[in-house]
Amino acid sequence: MTLVIAFLVVLAALLYFVLNSLRYEQRRKRIAGFIEEESNRGPTTINRLLVRFGKGSQKELEQKLVNAGYYNKEWAKYYFPAKVVFLLLVLVGVFFSELSDTNKMLVGLFTLIGVIVVPDLLLEVRRKALVGKTSSQLPYLLDMMSVCVQTGMTIEATLSYLSKELEAFDGDLCYQIKRTSDSAKIKGLEKALDDLSERIPTPAVRSFVLTLIQNLQYGTSVAHVLSDLAEDMRKIQVLTVEEKVGSLSAKMSVPLILFIMFPIVILILAPGIMQMSINIGG
Repeated sequence: MTLVIAFLVVLAALLYFVLNSLRYEQRRKRIAGFIEEESNRGPTTINRLLVRFGKGSQKELEQKLVNAGYYNKEWAKYYFPAKVVFLLLVLVGVFFSELSDTNKMLVGLFTLIGVIVVPDLLLEVRRKALVGKTSSQLPYLLDMMSVCVQTGMTIEATLSYLSKELEAFDGDLCYQIKRTSDSAKIKGLEKALDDLSERIPTPAVRSFVLTLIQNLQYGTSVAHVLSDLAEDMRKIQVLTVEEKVGSLSAKMSVPLILFIMFPIVILILAPGIMQMSINIGG
């Protein structure tokens, strides 16, 4: 009986939020009708409601998926509906299972928390991994940019050219360069580079952006500077790997003590302790 009440409460809460969002959407449409005609290619009302209920706005969710490496923005429409469908399937399965009411409530509660937290957490983890991966590929980009600049191409033309040629090398890096190139045509190169440093906030990208901005402001030669910067980045990557290898011995000491030293001590002392126990018992 308790589980039935909890299930009804969850359904009532979902219906309340959906109806509340529906009323808000209707008011928004009436106001927007006096300003401009609604675009036919925009997301449907249901998708807007679901996305607003899940993440606050579709644009924010699309940006979050793009930052995690999922560049098809259409997937944002199915993000929250997939959460709801999975949650309902689990709740129905738990409801008809043979678990006790307490276990059913615990499973339902943990499933609800997992559906809310785990997908966003996985997206954040993937975003951080993608930032590190893209930043590590930056020296190759700098070398290719240096070659293009030496042939007489401008920085804008170089970015536009590499945004097509890098597709086979690294799709994620290619997307960032293409986005920067497209943004430079609208906002200007300096603003586009600033946006790139915000999307990939690493020291390597900041150095790259500052180098190009300095070239734009002062007209300095950038070809050899890019080559030197790429070499410095490779040295930093090698030093980082060496640092990790050097700290590996200290990290291995903990499992060494736990899994090797303690068993050896027990094997050495166990026969003597057993003999003492036998002598005392005798």
